[in-house]
Order: sequence, then structure tokens, then C-alpha cells
Amino acid sequence: MSRNECKAPNRVSYAVVAAIALAPAAAFAAGSCPVNLDDVKAKISSFANRADSEESGVKKDYEAATNKDYSKKFFDTFEQLNKAAKDSTQLVNTAYNLAGYTAPLPEGKIQTSLPPQVTLSMSNAMELAKAAADEDNTKLDIAQLRCNQNVEDAALAAALDQLDSNTVSKFKSAKTKACKVVHVLADLQDKKQKLDQIRKDGYPLFFLHAKDKKDFGGKKRTIQLKADLRMYPIYPKNVADGKDQPFLLGKLEGIDLSYNSYFKFSDNNWSTLNLYQYFIGDTEKDELCMPKINLTGSVKVATCVRVVDRDPNWNWIKVKVRAKYWYNDASSAVSLGERKVPAPFGYLAQLSDMKEKKMQDLKSKAVKRVSSMLGEYGDMIQKAQQWKESCSG
Repeated sequence: MSRNECKAPNRVSYAVVAAIALAPAAAFAAGSCPVNLDDVKAKISSFANRADSEESGVKKDYEAATNKDYSKKFFDTFEQLNKAAKDSTQLVNTAYNLAGYTAPLPEGKIQTSLPPQVTLSMSNAMELAKAAADEDNTKLDIAQLRCNQNVEDAALAAALDQLDSNTVSKFKSAKTKACKVVHVLADLQDKKQKLDQIRKDGYPLFFLHAKDKKDFGGKKRTIQLKADLRMYPIYPKNVADGKDQPFLLGKLEGIDLSYNSYFKFSDNNWSTLNLYQYFIGDTEKDELCMPKINLTGSVKVATCVRVVDRDPNWNWIKVKVRAKYWYNDASSAVSLGERKVPAPFGYLAQLSDMKEKKMQDLKSKAVKRVSSMLGEYGDMIQKAQQWKESCSG
């Protein structure tokens, strides 16, 4: 046999060997992939179910910690803010920037404007949610959810490019729901941080002084009043430490205020009566006078308060504070007049509520719900990466 005759069978043999070698790969790509797109699709469905469950659950938790109206108002407001949001990156919430509004006011000053309202972006919410998890001693990689991004993990993005439109829509909807829960957690954390700003000095409204000369049964005397009015996170005296007060301020159509009163009769020294507390709802119809106190053996005084008017949304109140003196079998009063004070009273009431254990428990539950969704999200990403590495080519 010639050298040329020997070569032909070898080429045939090599071709057969090559065909045999290529055959399993072709079959592998065609349908024997250890992880296929249906596996990724199943994980997307699991994540979507978890997001549905946790979004519903956080609403139930919120209602249980507050009440139906309190919860409904919060979620209705949040949904209204985001009715035009096309995806998770556009989700927002609002709050007030209290910087510069919480320091005690000097005498003679009154708040003249509301603090600026600010927008909490999705990026802000992710930072606040992480801070909440850290406080709860729970390590969460909230950035993994990519709530503030439209660019997904490379493997997941590759899978979504090949999946049907219904599955893609299901994923996007699930991501938005998950990121809404992040916003709920962020709101609780933001309010807790704002509470810390008003714990010590409250939210000052005015520190005013009035002086007048009055007739007391034929005797002329100068009487004076100073009132340092603030809104504080109220801790009712009849509630034991560590237990919740019987109501949340944000549940009621009213707020609690506190004030320091300073009295001066004639040439006597100033007398201080610290932190009278009253509920505005008790003073809207009638003037509320505190019990008389003895300034001297012959002089008594009481502070009287009335809320003359208020904004329906609690963005301002008009309040009248006066001191009523008794002397020489007669009485007379000195008044600060009717003062209109702007302040986000409803928002401040919600901040005050954050001191309650039930609201702190609500925050911890929200952390756990975010953690649960991150678990399902991580499983989905892992499955997409396995598919991409072994099967996507």
C-alpha cells in the first residue's frame, strides 16, 4: 500500500472520532444542561411570592402596632407619593429636616415657619434600612437588592433577556414590592433618629413674655408671665417604665404639649413652674386652667391655656396662654395674646410614638421581613449564575 493510500482511512477515522467527541456537547446544549432557564424562572417565582407575602405582612404588622386608621393613612400617603413611579428606583417618601428647629428658643422668639420638607430617595431609604438592621444586630446586604438601580446582576440580566415577558414583569413587580418594604423600614428608622433629636429639649414653639399693671381691689400691681412652650415626646406618669402608653399620639386628633411657666408678681422674684403638660384636645373648646399655686402667702397664680384654632392638617395652631393671679380678694390676668404657631404637629406626634416598645418591635419585624426577601433574592441570583456559567454559552 502506498503512502497516499494509507492517508484516506486515517482522515475518515479522525472525522468519526471528532463527530463522536462533538455529539455529547451538542446534546448537552440542546437539553441536558444541569441548570436550565426553567430553574431560574422557578426561583423568580419564589422571590415574587416572598415579596408578596412580606409586603402584605409589613402592612399587617403596622396596623397591629398602631391601628387601622393610623396604618391606612401611612400607606395611602406612601402609595399616593409613588403612583407615578415606574420602577423601584423612583420610589420616594417624605420627612421633615429638623436641623435648626430643635434648639431652645431665646426669650421673645416664636417659630415662624415649618421646617423644610425633604424627599427620601431610594438610596436614602437603603442607607436608613441598613442602619435599622445594624441597630437590630442583623447584618443585611441591602445593596444586593439594587433598589436604586435598573441594572441587574449580570447573570440575572442574561436570564431575563431570554425569559418570557410575563416572568420579566413578575420579577420587576416583585422587586418594587420588596423595595417598598425597605422604604417602610427606612421611615421607621428615620423617625426614630428624629425622635433622638427632640428627646432632650423637645420641639420649641415659642418663649414669650407678657407684663401688665392691674388693679387688685384698689391696689395696683405689676404682674408678669413667661411661657416656654414646646412639644415633647410625652412619657405618661401612670405607665411603668418599659411598657407602652395606652395610646399612640399619632392615633388621636390631638397632640401633647409641655411648657415651663415663669411668674412674677410686683417686686417679688421670678417663680418657675416646670413642664406643665396638657393635651390639646382638652383645650379646643374651653380654656383649661391648671391648679393654683402659692407664689407668696397672699398671692396665688394659675396658668390657663386654650387652643383657639388649628389647621385641619395640624400644620399650625393658634394658642392663647395667660396667667391668672389672685390677690387682695380680687383676681386679674396677664396674657400672651393669641399666637399662631406653625409646626408639623402630626409628624412630631409620630416621632414621639417611636419611643414606644410596640413601634420598636415593628421596626425589628420589618428588618426580619427584609432579611427574608434577601434570602430568596440571593437564591435567585445564585441559580442564575449557575445557569450562566454552565449553560448560557
